Amino acid sequence: MNRPINRQHYLQAKTRDPAFLWRMVLWIIAAGVVLGYVAQFFWQPMPQTKEAIESLAPKSGWDQIDRLAQQGQWWDVWMHIPAEMFAKYEHKGPAALALFAGCCWLVFLLQALQVDRFRDWRLWAALTAVALGMLSIWPTLFFIVWQEAAWGLVESDELVPGLRYNILGIGLREEFAKLCCLLPLMPILLRQRSELAALLLSACVGLGFAIEENVGYFWASQGTASMGRFLTANPFHMTLTGLIGLALYRALRSPKDWGPHALATFGLMVFAHGLYDAVISIPSLVEYSLVGTIIFALVVYQFFHELRTLRTSRGDSISLSANFLCGVSLLTAATFIYLSATLGCGIAFDSLASGVIGLAVMVYLFLREMPETMVRV
Repeated sequence: MNRPINRQHYLQAKTRDPAFLWRMVLWIIAAGVVLGYVAQFFWQPMPQTKEAIESLAPKSGWDQIDRLAQQGQWWDVWMHIPAEMFAKYEHKGPAALALFAGCCWLVFLLQALQVDRFRDWRLWAALTAVALGMLSIWPTLFFIVWQEAAWGLVESDELVPGLRYNILGIGLREEFAKLCCLLPLMPILLRQRSELAALLLSACVGLGFAIEENVGYFWASQGTASMGRFLTANPFHMTLTGLIGLALYRALRSPKDWGPHALATFGLMVFAHGLYDAVISIPSLVEYSLVGTIIFALVVYQFFHELRTLRTSRGDSISLSANFLCGVSLLTAATFIYLSATLGCGIAFDSLASGVIGLAVMVYLFLREMPETMVRV
């Protein structure tokens, strides 16, 4: 009778032991390196030129969509977009990496949500939220075409037009699209009266958006962007939408007290999202790239602050930190195997090593902000 309890105590102790966790990380990555060399041996990748890679791209229908927009046929524009969304999935490797990265974060969110059984309503609500988030790419792409036609909003390297595009374009349309797709969950959340569920199910909508968006990014980078996107784009979309969803939930519960706060939160998240992208993409702001890191850190900090406040401690068998580190190391191993199979182990090593410092900073940040953090400095 004591065996299950002893096993639970064992996992509780081990998954909160830094030495054990780092050994786990090293063993998973080492296994990935071995499997990467095996994959290279069997697939024997051939060098690919940029032209060869671009020739594999699915034929784009955006020219037709742009023509329909110029003619004002907005319903036809709307109906043509799903075909462009699904075209990305012709490339199975990048799509599988994006889905795997999303699953790693979904496991983390489910544990944070304290889902403890298969029939738990939060499990099915989380899966629905991820699906809604993936669907939110549809209105986002529509808004891209509409804003370009109606507002003349196009990407620019100049400072003022670039800021306008990133804030009123990228930030506003993406957060608004995710918010629209989050609304169907609100009746359930209001009935369940759980702020923790409001925060984390909203984050699941952001995760779904990131998964769908990452498919294209992973294909364009041949998978080399997977780790960076896992530790930046995925959590950034999760935390932005999570905070917006929590603010909206509170506003619906008490409009007089929380209504202005919800509007302010939405506006602030839109501005943070747009400015974060601006310092990356606008040449005159590149030297201020640290601002983007600060924005990212502040949003993540606020999300985890809410999570620590709302989540009751119940002595999970496996710590959230262990969950997170396992996901990071598994994705690192999977990325190395994929790159080794397609480009060779040498390029796989170079791609992962080039971003190791930035990734280490992001890992530290997340471990620092975990509810049961083991990092004190």
